[in-house]
Amino acid sequence: MSKLSDKFEGLLELKRAFTGLSSREKWLLIGAVLLTLVVILDLGVITPLYRNTKRMKKEIRDDRSALVQMQKLYADHETYEAMLRGSKSVPKNFSIMTYLQSVANAAGVSYDSIQPRSSSDSSSSYIDVRLKNINLYQLTNLLFKLEIGGQYPLKIKRLNVRTSYNNAAVLDVGIQVVVPESANE
Repeated sequence: MSKLSDKFEGLLELKRAFTGLSSREKWLLIGAVLLTLVVILDLGVITPLYRNTKRMKKEIRDDRSALVQMQKLYADHETYEAMLRGSKSVPKNFSIMTYLQSVANAAGVSYDSIQPRSSSDSSSSYIDVRLKNINLYQLTNLLFKLEIGGQYPLKIKRLNVRTSYNNAAVLDVGIQVVVPESANE
């Protein structure tokens, strides 16, 4: 109880001191107290909120650009996933040579040579394909049909392209195609 009466006595002392001031001193004191309150409010509330708002706006800009990039990647993923869903599994009676010939016919090219190869560790096998005197359109059409657009998409391990010695307008091409595991059985 004595603490409360001491505080009350302190307030009465401040009131007596304030009433003893001239009106000019009272206005200066009120102005100084208000200015102090404004500065405390600015430093304690307004400035931190402003800095936080700037930081959050920057984070929003960064997150929006990341979101745009993620949406693009998601669209690419959807495209590739749709392509994979569209590809069929290789049937048991699958003949890689017959399939390669049908893809070549669909692309409008004919193979110069087709040679099956197996790797040194026998874990996988390949088909070496040689094409001569084809144009760039036929090559891109064949590659698309082999890797993406065919009934059974295959993987191309190696591709060698050079202009023909006889005619610079046509290409000589070497392709190494990975044979699917189920086609080896």
